[in-house]
Amino acid sequence: MTDHELFSQEHKIIQEAKELLQSEDFSDNALYEPFCDLLEAYKKLFRQTKRLVKMGDRMQNDLNELNSELQAHKEKLAQMSYVDGLTSLANRRRFNEFLEAEWNRAVRSGSPLSLIILDIDFFKQFNDHYGHSAGDECLVIVARALSNCIKRSGDLVARYGGEEFAAILPDTDFSGAKCMAAQIQTGIRDLAIGHEYSKIAPHITVSSGIACCVPAEKNTHMELLEAADKQLYAAKEAGRNQFCGQKGLDPT
Repeated sequence: MTDHELFSQEHKIIQEAKELLQSEDFSDNALYEPFCDLLEAYKKLFRQTKRLVKMGDRMQNDLNELNSELQAHKEKLAQMSYVDGLTSLANRRRFNEFLEAEWNRAVRSGSPLSLIILDIDFFKQFNDHYGHSAGDECLVIVARALSNCIKRSGDLVARYGGEEFAAILPDTDFSGAKCMAAQIQTGIRDLAIGHEYSKIAPHITVSSGIACCVPAEKNTHMELLEAADKQLYAAKEAGRNQFCGQKGLDPT
C-alpha cells in the first residue's frame, strides 16, 4: 500500500488547504496567517506520522522474520527431541508415542501389528575390551543395517536403549515379522564386525523377540511390548544369536 493510499484523507485535507490559501477571497482574511501556521504544523505532524508508519512497517517485517526463524528452530528442536543423538534413529520417546498411535489405529482397522525388540549379544564385553568409541561405532553400524532391512515408510526403527533396538511393523502378521527378524539376523551377521570376546560367534550377533497380535480394546500396547520383551529373554535363554516369537498376547 502506498503512502497516498494509506493517508488519502490527510492528503485531501492538505490539498484543500493549499487551494484555500491560493484563493483571492481568503488571502486578505485575518485568519490567513494563523491558518498557514496551522497548516504547517499539520504537515509537520503528517510527515512525522508517515515516518512512524514506515518505521512500524520495518519493525513488523523484522518481527515476521524473527517469528519465521523462531518457528523453524522450534520445529527443528521438536524433531531433535524424537531422534537418538548417536544413531539418528528414532529415540525411546518417539518409539513409545508411535507404538501407542499404531496400536490405536490397528484397533480401529482390525489389522495386525508386530513388534521386534533386539539386543546385541555380549555388547558389554565388546565395550569393555574394544573401548566405548568402538562400541559407539558398532551401534551406529548396526543402526544403519537395521534401517537397510526395514525400509517401509510406515515402519519405525528405534534405539530402545543402550544396545537394544526395536522395530514397529504395522499391518504385518506373525509370518511377516519372523521373515523380517530373519533378515535382521542375516544383515547383522553380514556386517562381520569382529567380536572375539563373544561366547557364541567370532562376530557381532543379535537376539530378537517378536510379538504380534491384532490389537483389541481390552488390551494395551504395553502388553505387546511386554510380550516382545519376554520373547527376547527366551531367545537369550535359548543360546542367543536367534529370535523367538509369540503370536497373540496369550502365552503359547
